[in-house]
Amino acid sequence: MCRQGASAIQAQVLESIGEPSLRVYIAWVPILPDDSEAAAGERSKLVTDARASQFWDSDKTLPPLFAATLGLEEDWPAWDVYLAYPPGPTWDAEPPKPAFWHHQLGELDLAPKLDADAFARQLRELF
Repeated sequence: MCRQGASAIQAQVLESIGEPSLRVYIAWVPILPDDSEAAAGERSKLVTDARASQFWDSDKTLPPLFAATLGLEEDWPAWDVYLAYPPGPTWDAEPPKPAFWHHQLGELDLAPKLDADAFARQLRELF
């Protein structure tokens, strides 16, 4: 997730949806040259809601797992993606398919580019 995405999730999702059961999980992954655990720590300050959990994925474990789940090309890691799940799904060997997702991956037609307001509207329908 990038700074812009983190700020958007805080403002348009967490601040606008009061649902106490809503949970947001943010994985900071070292993809770009300036990505580091220290940088992730700074960026994590953009999301202050107690319903959000954040962690540093130093081994880049999650991008290939979610790439497979989302149907991305093998050489296209799933980072800067925003996935929504209804309450209840469990993660077994592979992550479950999301109810919907947005991204900031450039020219990708599998899902819409992140529009935080639209993402929040869709998310409200899951609760």
